Amino acid sequence: MERQIGNRLPVLRGKDIPDIVWGVCLFLLMLAVICFGGSDAGANYYYYFTFFLFFGYSLLLYFFRNREALRLYLPVHFAWYGIFILLAVASGIWADSLEYSFVPLSKMVQILATTYCLILYIDSEETMERYIRAVIAATLFMIVFIFVRTPSAEWFSGFLGIVTRYNTNDVGCALSIGVIFAFYEAYVRGRKLYYAVVAVAFFTAILTSSRKALFMCVLGILIMVVFNYRARNYMLRVLIALAGLALAVLLIYQIPYLYQTVGVRIDKMIEFVMTDRASNRNTDSSLALRSYYIDMAKSYFEESPLFGIGMNNFTYRIHDYGVRLSYAHNNYMEIAADLGIIGLIMYYWFYIYLLLKLAKHVLNGKKNALPYFAMMILLLIFEYGMVNYYKMQVHLVIAVGYAVSVMHDRADRFGGQTE
Repeated sequence: MERQIGNRLPVLRGKDIPDIVWGVCLFLLMLAVICFGGSDAGANYYYYFTFFLFFGYSLLLYFFRNREALRLYLPVHFAWYGIFILLAVASGIWADSLEYSFVPLSKMVQILATTYCLILYIDSEETMERYIRAVIAATLFMIVFIFVRTPSAEWFSGFLGIVTRYNTNDVGCALSIGVIFAFYEAYVRGRKLYYAVVAVAFFTAILTSSRKALFMCVLGILIMVVFNYRARNYMLRVLIALAGLALAVLLIYQIPYLYQTVGVRIDKMIEFVMTDRASNRNTDSSLALRSYYIDMAKSYFEESPLFGIGMNNFTYRIHDYGVRLSYAHNNYMEIAADLGIIGLIMYYWFYIYLLLKLAKHVLNGKKNALPYFAMMILLLIFEYGMVNYYKMQVHLVIAVGYAVSVMHDRADRFGGQTE
């Protein structure tokens, strides 16, 4: 559903001081989202300050620039996530625990508000670049923060990044997004200095010991190289990228410090997959526990396949069984258990819709759709091992990917040009 009052979409762009201030507000919010947001719920005053600063300033800027003909703009993205939130609220009716079903709603409403502001603002190559620069700057700040706050003796001990008070997989996800955006700037946009950012963020991602982060970095880079098929000397570029990524994996196995951080975990994962189920717990207890949570989520889904057991009630039941508070470690099964087939369809239709839209633009040579196309593929793959439906950093990327898609659709419709 896209509706507007007036004959064109709202415009929020420029090169003046208000736009610079917007970029600073986004940068401060990104720091809260990926670096300083690990405090207890309700106690992270820095996050709430930056959230309301960004939200308030974005709306103020929008109203100021559209004061003569204020238009109502309800993008498909807003309808998608808004209706998903309403389903989550309604699930409290049949949930085991109404209290637990409300726990993620605050985060989800904040995501809806923030992503709406992003979609209002990003309508051009310039505004999209402002978002990317803010994300990369926040990623670099986080990297410096992690290394400064972590004793040097612990840099190679594994699980680097816990000083942010975020799960290392969340830190790894943030680093992966930084790698993808920096590689886009360096490889696609030709800004070679960003290769240094790619190297630093990739190296830090390895030290988090997050297997998902490593694979997301590798696969994200490969997707952008493969689908940037109009580049000069295309096949040579693909071979060089494959060789570079193979070298990176080889170094992980050849350098003891790197092997002990993530290489050994890759070996355990391979052994886990190759061995029989009965002995899996002895190969990798982390993967065995995740497998247990996924199996439990499947059993809850089978119990109530249409509407599920209620939002966040997987966590309630697991805790009620005497297991520590946890989640399904699988976005598909978390949603399936909590909201059933209806929830799965209502959430993932937009992923497929956006992926197809971005694929069309990528195939038509719209290079700035590449990083978001890559991210949507990665999310569809790696959400088998992560829960993202209430993760701000992931939904910011999805929202900007949607904004870029709308930007190209509008240009195609009215004969404009975008890169």
